Amino acid sequence: MAGIKTNGGKKVFMNRMYKTTPDYTIPSQFKVGTGSTAPNIADTDLESSIPIGDGTTLDDGSNTFTGSNGGDNSTDNIIIYKPGAGLSDNTAQNLIANDTNVIKTWTIAAVTPAVVDKETAAWLYIADDTALDKISTVEIKLGSDSSNYYSKLFTVATGWNWLQFGVLNTNTETGTVGSPVEYYEIDITTNNTTDEFAAGDVVVDLLRQWEDTDELKDFKADSLALDEINHTAQYQCELLTGEAVGFDLTELGTFNEDGTPIMDGRDTYDAKSKSSADEFKYIITDGLE
Repeated sequence: MAGIKTNGGKKVFMNRMYKTTPDYTIPSQFKVGTGSTAPNIADTDLESSIPIGDGTTLDDGSNTFTGSNGGDNSTDNIIIYKPGAGLSDNTAQNLIANDTNVIKTWTIAAVTPAVVDKETAAWLYIADDTALDKISTVEIKLGSDSSNYYSKLFTVATGWNWLQFGVLNTNTETGTVGSPVEYYEIDITTNNTTDEFAAGDVVVDLLRQWEDTDELKDFKADSLALDEINHTAQYQCELLTGEAVGFDLTELGTFNEDGTPIMDGRDTYDAKSKSSADEFKYIITDGLE
């Protein structure tokens, strides 16, 4: 892989080249993500970084949601589920909907552990266009109870949707969210009251949180190959079997280890699905012309 050297990467290079005491650390770690916009020298981060590390699982997909309004209690799905976060479970929840209300609601009264102000996301699966065409909006709520919560609306497509909150307390707050934050609600508004979901039409799995550090991993140790004749430096980034599982990866960025890491370079590629059995190796070459 080559990609582009960002303005940040050029700044670090020039600073370390010409200052006796540099202000920045060298590039030494990387992120992967699911973004597809073309790399640009002005980029400062990936378009859509994902956690390489496990983070913290709040709901592993084995807990039953209580249905209300036009939602019925969820049921286990052991065929369609999302791996990841270091878990070995093979269960997700079917969101079953009836024809009594245009709003279909499913709740878990208390996820464990409680939610904190970190990066937060869950997976939602839409079986096909028939199911998708019934959906007007999808809203996720996380809070201290049904009246006090943070919420976010999502646009979904067929297949698996990575519903990313960002940091929890940056979302819309209704009421005053207290502690602990453990209430979890999914609301799907359908186009018609009579729209129903059967098992497998809409599936939810793996509510999780993670730190910024879970998105970063060091370059492979001792992988640097420096060619001073041809003016190139080559190094490797590796994802092991348990890392970044469940994502269709499309982008990679390299960073230094400053307090706020500076992105050195970015590249995009055709989507590669990362399973728990896969290992990925990226070989990156920097050069001067």
